[in-house]
Amino acid sequence: MTPLQILARLDVWQHYSGLELHPGFLAARFGCSGDAAVLFPGSALVEGLALVDLEDRANQDRIIALEMLHLIVERSAVSLEQMVLLQRLLATICVETLRELLPAKAASIRRSGDDVFVGDGKFSVSIATTGPTSALLHFAMNVDATGAPVRTSDLQRLKLDVAVFAAAFLRRFAEEQLDIEAALGKVAPAHEVPEHGA
Repeated sequence: MTPLQILARLDVWQHYSGLELHPGFLAARFGCSGDAAVLFPGSALVEGLALVDLEDRANQDRIIALEMLHLIVERSAVSLEQMVLLQRLLATICVETLRELLPAKAASIRRSGDDVFVGDGKFSVSIATTGPTSALLHFAMNVDATGAPVRTSDLQRLKLDVAVFAAAFLRRFAEEQLDIEAALGKVAPAHEVPEHGA
């Protein structure tokens, strides 16, 4: 597996419409080469054919927020199933980060599939897909969810500093990625088991 670059670009505001989830976006917008994950702030309005989730598209759902922290991941030689698993890992990391920063609310912070909730408010959205040359993932967390069509939770209402949360979230993500890469490099191939009596 190719090493993953993990970057925070809180200085770059980028509106997210769904069309940004395509091969080469991170290279063009942030100068990343190879496999990369970039966290950046921006508003969100995703609707119609820009919705990659076919169920959401069929229901004519919309993703709306004044500000979110968007994480886009692009990886080559990775399957859609692996990206879906990464979605769930990121949701778990998000839960752990919120619980670390909000210990008094820890019991109300939970993951359901690839979604994160604080109480009954949805805190995150995410989707994984594939393109012609790579697999892609968008995982976004609410900073100011004003305008969202569902009950939400966000960093503003939780009184969490965006930079503090982003740093803690990416630290956990980077640690997990390093652990995974280390685990891949320390195993020997499985032995073929001889037939009984051989």
